[in-house]
Amino acid sequence: MKHATFAVVRDLRSVVGRQRFVSCATVGGRRVDGLNSSKTRICPHLKPVFSTGIRQSYHASAYLSSEMNSLKPSSKMTSGAQHFEKAVDLLKEASYFANAPDGLISELAAIMTPIHVEDGHIFIEEGEEIRGILVLEDGTVTRTKLSVDESPANESRNTLREVPAKERNSTMQDSSVLIDTISGRAQVTGLLHNFKAGAVAYATVSAKGSVKAWLIEGEKFREVITKEPAYALEMMSALSRELRVGTKSLQALVRHSKAGHREGNATTEPKVCKVLCYDATSWTIEGFQPAIKEFNKQHKEEGISIEMEFTTERLSEHSAIFAAGYNAVCLFVNDTANSNVIQTLSLLGVRMIAMRCAGFDRVDTKAARAFGLTVARVPAYSPYAVAEMGIALLMSVNRKIHRATSRVRMANFTLDAGLMGVDIHGKTVGVMGTGKIGAILCSILRGFGANVICYDVSENPEVLEKGAIYVSKEEILSQSDILFLMMPLLPPTKHTINFETLKLLKKGLILINTSRGGLIDTKALLKGLQDGTIAGVGLDVYENEQDYFFQDWSAKTVTDADLVALLGNNKVVLTAHQAFFTQEAVDKIVEETVQNLTDFYHANKTGRHHPNNCIPALTN
Repeated sequence: MKHATFAVVRDLRSVVGRQRFVSCATVGGRRVDGLNSSKTRICPHLKPVFSTGIRQSYHASAYLSSEMNSLKPSSKMTSGAQHFEKAVDLLKEASYFANAPDGLISELAAIMTPIHVEDGHIFIEEGEEIRGILVLEDGTVTRTKLSVDESPANESRNTLREVPAKERNSTMQDSSVLIDTISGRAQVTGLLHNFKAGAVAYATVSAKGSVKAWLIEGEKFREVITKEPAYALEMMSALSRELRVGTKSLQALVRHSKAGHREGNATTEPKVCKVLCYDATSWTIEGFQPAIKEFNKQHKEEGISIEMEFTTERLSEHSAIFAAGYNAVCLFVNDTANSNVIQTLSLLGVRMIAMRCAGFDRVDTKAARAFGLTVARVPAYSPYAVAEMGIALLMSVNRKIHRATSRVRMANFTLDAGLMGVDIHGKTVGVMGTGKIGAILCSILRGFGANVICYDVSENPEVLEKGAIYVSKEEILSQSDILFLMMPLLPPTKHTINFETLKLLKKGLILINTSRGGLIDTKALLKGLQDGTIAGVGLDVYENEQDYFFQDWSAKTVTDADLVALLGNNKVVLTAHQAFFTQEAVDKIVEETVQNLTDFYHANKTGRHHPNNCIPALTN
């Protein structure tokens, strides 16, 4: 095990009415598994404490490294009485020592040493032993957690030491997840970990800019507080003040999160996987409840079961606290699992995110890897459902079904140019994205007698067998009469249709998107519809749909100007993300999600070992 000289942790303060989180926790379960392999343990002294509505910060787990051996006292600090007075003043400003007796303050001030470090200095890295306390005087430090697979983790740490100090922050940004920044005068850090020797660092802590601080060696700190019983009692009193308020806050939040849930269903059975299903609509509840009941019945003799509760709330930084006490959360397309949310879930003991859909673009997989959460999805619930919906949108846009239906309902049975379409037979149809759904779509299009051209980063032999050909991105954009977007939303595919690509499109293009809304820049789409570049568009997705889709807005005002423009344009056919919604697809989603939970919780298939893992593998 590596050894560090001192520790850096943010001051643990839970201020009533200021909505702050205190969250130094015993971190058990899945997140610790990877660290246990190197015989480390994390934050063993304090349970997680929260305040309402603001994201948590992990405190009391960042520390100073062995590089501190090379540090010299700050040249701007003086010795003797002035040195002592500055240390006393700083301690009195710290919340932990604000009410401490003068004797304790004096004893600690006498063993404090001032330091001054520059930008990029590494105080401590994950897994190093904590051997001291730091009190910040001025400056900022960042706390980051490596987002790496277990096997190369140590190699990554060793490499980081070799990076020049000025480049370290940018290097860590690429390979790590930012937990928080710590700044401000009199932040007492590392205190909780130094009541007993042997604690290890949960995160890497480095200087962001110039940092001035004062150090207290852990061994000397323990000698001081054990010298007089009154000193030990005072420290216990200070800790209890911080914990008392925070613990009550957490209890209130947990009670709030359980409001409206079934009573009497708690269990201590170790083989019960407890799941909270976010953004639950009627089809979700009606689909999962009987399936889970049947699963539990079939596995009763094995002693394994699943408990799933439902909330209509979407997962967000505000609703993540609802997951307290659950092993897993079940999410849908518009739930947000960003880095802050994943940190909260991790603290609450959640170890798995089970997506009941194929897409996972709203999950920060880098953060999930860093905090040890398994993320699994349903890779293919019914590719036919989505492919067939794409054809339905095409026919509606092309043959003006939506307009014709409205006119006939008004007893207008006339025909005019506004209802005229074109033959699909003989047209050049482009398919961007040829996975399972794209391949099925190509087969259907060939049945129309269309000339099918495709674009993908890798060619699908099945598509080639159907008579389609692959072309470049520029060629598919410029040659297509009809264009289907069937790609996942990833950084390279975001806004595939934008103001620049509009210039490449054949005038009068029909555009269909049943994949992800973010593939299209909506403002560019509206321009293309206005100038005639795009003759019509069929959308089952919208890039800002999370605020509206799967909710009833009929009695409210839609304030999204782009969405309003789409809804008012008769060249647009828009449905609310229902392409997947067939009985066969829903049955498959439920079946596969239950299996994903079983593989994780009962078969212990975690991380990359999970059959439906969707955290991308690291590349060199």
